[in-house]
Amino acid sequence: MSEPVQFQTIDAPVTSDNPQVAEFVAHQRRQQAAQSAVVACIILAMLCLVLWLIAILPSFKETPQIITYQPPQQKEDEPRDRPDLARGLRPKPANSSSARARVIAASIAAPVAVPMPDNPDPTGPFGIDDDFNAGFGAGDGDGDGGGGSSFFGTARPGKRAVYIVDFSLSMTSDVVKGGSRISALKKELIRSINALNPKMNFTVIFFSHRAWSVDAPGDSPAASGWDGIGNPPIVNWYPATPNIKDEFLAKVKAMNPDGNTQWYPPLKMAFSMKPAPDTVYLLSDGEPRDYDQVINEIDEMNTNKIPVDTIAFELPGTPARYMMDIARATGGKFAIVYKGRLLSGSSAEELTNSKFDAENK
Repeated sequence: MSEPVQFQTIDAPVTSDNPQVAEFVAHQRRQQAAQSAVVACIILAMLCLVLWLIAILPSFKETPQIITYQPPQQKEDEPRDRPDLARGLRPKPANSSSARARVIAASIAAPVAVPMPDNPDPTGPFGIDDDFNAGFGAGDGDGDGGGGSSFFGTARPGKRAVYIVDFSLSMTSDVVKGGSRISALKKELIRSINALNPKMNFTVIFFSHRAWSVDAPGDSPAASGWDGIGNPPIVNWYPATPNIKDEFLAKVKAMNPDGNTQWYPPLKMAFSMKPAPDTVYLLSDGEPRDYDQVINEIDEMNTNKIPVDTIAFELPGTPARYMMDIARATGGKFAIVYKGRLLSGSSAEELTNSKFDAENK
């Protein structure tokens, strides 16, 4: 039987006993310590640089300078035209306690003081005196230099206005404040046209049982007017220059009422104008014979959807209701002159009740 093999263990030499290894380890430790110190210094320097930049950057920002501008105060132009309807009237003194004398208060100086009036009668048109003879204001601007128009208290913007006015024999009737309906109509028509901006265009269509323009020939233009059959005649636009106004209004003053009342011919003539009007005013004091035709065909005639502002003249009840119907059908405004007063809103609507029909007979 053989003997087991025996192994002899030989211990490795201790490194610490080797001077070269110890020196190498010490050198490595010194190198690592130096590198750590350098990295720490670099990081510290970078932190200091960042903090310094944060501290000094706000000082380089420029503060914007705020500049304010106040335009010079412009002097308002004096009106060149004065309404004829207001001539000879003395203005009523303002009440010191009136709400219409109040102005807007501001904490800073302003070049213009803007009045803030109250309307004590919300049913009536603002700015119109109860007295018919007090006039009805001037035209309003539309912001594009074209001006605007105002007729019996109804103001409209736009560059082209058509006045459709009743010249039937019933317009020769007297009014409460004196004079006749036709004289009151001519005064307001003259005032309204005189107030038009020269850049505007206008025309007047007269009507009774026929319709005609200022160009109609003869001493009795109603006899040669259009009766509503066939194609309507051409109606011309007139620039609202002073010379044209004078010539035009001279013919209006000389025009005489004649015949009875029909609305279809003048409305059809107005809606057929080229270019189309921006504003159409319709004034009448009678009950037309062709109301059913007008109300049934108003949408077909008015293809441009022009609002028709209607004024019932001294004739409440059913005739006034017909006028209100035309305004509502076209998106226009309704007003009525009754016993010398101009009314609109609910006050005017109350006068369209048929209970007033007996008064008209």
